[in-house]
Amino acid sequence: MTNNILEVKQLTKKYHNFTAVKGISFELERGKTLAILGPNGAGKSTTLKMIYATTPITTGQISINGINVAQDPRRSKWEIGVVMQEDLLDTTLTVLDNMIAHAILFDISFKIARKRGIELLHFVGLDNYWDKQVYSLSGGMRRRLVLARSLVNNPKLIILDEPTTGLDIQSRHVFWSKLNELKLQGVSILLTSHYVDEIETLADNVLIIDHGTIIANGSVKTLANDLGYENLEKAYLKLTKFDEEAKNIEQTKS
Repeated sequence: MTNNILEVKQLTKKYHNFTAVKGISFELERGKTLAILGPNGAGKSTTLKMIYATTPITTGQISINGINVAQDPRRSKWEIGVVMQEDLLDTTLTVLDNMIAHAILFDISFKIARKRGIELLHFVGLDNYWDKQVYSLSGGMRRRLVLARSLVNNPKLIILDEPTTGLDIQSRHVFWSKLNELKLQGVSILLTSHYVDEIETLADNVLIIDHGTIIANGSVKTLANDLGYENLEKAYLKLTKFDEEAKNIEQTKS
């Protein structure tokens, strides 16, 4: 068995005449965290959607734990947990019932789903809220519930799309601590984020993507230095030509 939990090869996504993702390739080792950093419209979310099989691949190949996503999307989904930007929680159900409903999608029996749900709510610090309605939870609690829900099928890979957007600093740190606990348990993590500090806290490696193309790829600790920049944030801003865009905006204002 390969040491990679995820392999993406020459992945392309086209929408009519627009190419959102342009032949990108990368790998994620088992037990590691890979972050994808890029501006809005760079192709980050589109890439994730192809990986968890909610949008079809135009060309290229994705394999998760040796399973070809295009050939067997249902089986590949059993290997992953997904935390999307939209939580898609059922506000008519209690916290625990949301967990159980999601588990049933993986053919998990009610008895096991309830037991697993209670264990996972304890893991994310929501064990005192299992009988509460979802609408009564704070934003940070809802994100932790979505994380717990993504774990009901014991996935080997967790995929997170901008997981802490809109959360306060305290809630972000609580969420980060749970992700680091999962990593210590051997779970692999793939995430997108706009926050450089989030990537530096969570990730082993980072891809910087812009206009559907990978423009940098390497260790979070060494990438900036390898490219001749002071830190990851400055490397990102320079590589994505943020300075040039800022100058153009100022010139337009004047």
